[in-house]
Amino acid sequence: MKNILLISDLDGTLLNQTHQISLENENAIRRFKEMGGLFTLATGRMEDAVEPFVQKLGVDVPVILYNGAKIVDPVTKKVLYEKKLTIPLSLWSQFMDSLIASDDMALLVYRNGQVYAPVRNAVLEKHEHKDGVVCLPFTDDIIAEPVTKVMIISSSIDKVKQLEQAVLDSGLPCEMVYSESNYLEILPQHTTKGTALIELLRILRIDHPYTIAVGDNLNDLALIQQADLGYAVENAHPQLAAAADAVTVHHERHAIAAIIGDFIEKRRELA
Repeated sequence: MKNILLISDLDGTLLNQTHQISLENENAIRRFKEMGGLFTLATGRMEDAVEPFVQKLGVDVPVILYNGAKIVDPVTKKVLYEKKLTIPLSLWSQFMDSLIASDDMALLVYRNGQVYAPVRNAVLEKHEHKDGVVCLPFTDDIIAEPVTKVMIISSSIDKVKQLEQAVLDSGLPCEMVYSESNYLEILPQHTTKGTALIELLRILRIDHPYTIAVGDNLNDLALIQQADLGYAVENAHPQLAAAADAVTVHHERHAIAAIIGDFIEKRRELA
C-alpha cells in the first residue's frame, strides 16, 4: 500500500453540500492511511481554504492547490512548485469594466497566498463564506506583478462567457477551466491538476507509484486522465463521467469511503 496515492478533489467530491467531511469519509481515509496508503487533495482552493481539512484529516502529503498552479507541503507550509501568470493591463481593464457594470459578478485575484477583490458584493461574500476566506482590498500594485490565478464568478453564464472570449481574443498564453458552472478560472499556461500530479510524483519519488484520483467537474478532467485509476462521482459533470475509468456514488453518499472500500476489497480478493 505504500506506493498507492489517492488524490481527491474537495468541493462536490470529498465535501458534502454543507462543505464538510462526513464521518464516513474521514474514517475511511484514516483507515486507508493506517494501511500504508498515501492521501492528499487536489483543489482549486487556496492555502487558507484547505487548512481546516488538512488538519482534520492529518494530511501530510503535499497538496495540489489553485487547480495545479501550486503544490504546498501541508506540514512545513513550504511551496514546492508554483507557476504564475502575467495579465496585460488591457485585459485587466476589460475585467474591471465588466465588474463595475454588473452587480452580480465577482473578480478574485490570487497572489502570494492571499486573495484580493476589487469590488465587494453579495456574489463575493457568498464565495467567501463557502471557502472560509476573506478577500483583501484591491490596490493597483496587485496587478503589477505575476499572479497565481484569476477567478470570475457570476450568476450570468453569458457574462462569464464574454470574459472568457475576451481572454481568448487577447491571445494571452494561459489555461482556462470551469471549476463550477459559473466559476471561470484563468491559470498559468500548461497548468492543470494533471500536470501538477506529474510534479507531485516527482517530488515524492515513490517506487512504482499507483495513483487513484477522484473528482466531479471539468477542472478534474486532466487529473483523472493522468491517474492510473480515475473516478468520477455520480454527481459529476457528464464530460468528466464519460472520461473516467469508473463512476462511484454521489458525493453526498460518502464517495471517498466507497472508493476506499472497493479498492481494499479488490486487493483482498487478489491476495
